[in-house]
Amino acid sequence: MKGHGEKLSRNQERAIAALHVHASMSEAASAADIDEVTLWRWMQLPGFKEQYRLARRAAVSQAVGHLQG
Repeated sequence: MKGHGEKLSRNQERAIAALHVHASMSEAASAADIDEVTLWRWMQLPGFKEQYRLARRAAVSQAVGHLQG
């Protein structure tokens, strides 16, 4: 992944999903079957960080909508 707007790899998508359901980066990395250092490095990439932020925003928005309904 080189820049903003590029597609994430399957592993990166799995890592983002794992970050949403696990309490720590270590647990998320293990669940996504990647090294914790790899996950940490990906978190430094603007494109990955942006996709994580967007996914987190969508999850929070969905949860709020569910609670309001």
